[in-house]
Formats: sequence, C-alpha cells, structure tokens
Amino acid sequence: MARVDVRDEICPRPALLVRDALETVTDDESLIVRGDYPPAKRNLKRLCSNHGFGVTERSAPDGEFELRIDPSDTAMEASNDSR
Repeated sequence: MARVDVRDEICPRPALLVRDALETVTDDESLIVRGDYPPAKRNLKRLCSNHGFGVTERSAPDGEFELRIDPSDTAMEASNDSR
C-alpha cells in the first residue's frame, strides 16, 4: 500500500502529487492520501471518478481527511492513455 501526504498543500499541488503516485501504484495496490485542504479533497475525488478509480473517504483527526484510492486495470490504462 502506497501513501501520499498532501497536508499543507493547496491546489493544484495535491492532484499533481497524487497523479505522480498513481503512476507507480500497481493495479492490485491501494494509494492512501492524507490531506487537510477541503478543496483538494473534492478535486481528488473528482479526479478519481473521472479516471475510473475507486475512492473511499475516511475522516481523520483535526479536520483532516484520508482517501483510499483503488486503481483497476481499465482505470490505469485510461490514465496512462490520457498522458
């Protein structure tokens, strides 16, 4: 399981960091993203949805969030094709 910490980052940096991390994640691995900027959470969820990634949200202490992103074969292919 890979992890990305985007706390103290504002848009568009969280999305860029997550995109880079998703390039290294295999289709049977999850990516855990920890953040604290609400607009970034919305953008990351939309990014995942647009690319077919499964995303599960968990609240974390102090208003932070944690997203678990689960890539699939088709989502990874679509993500790689869009570059």
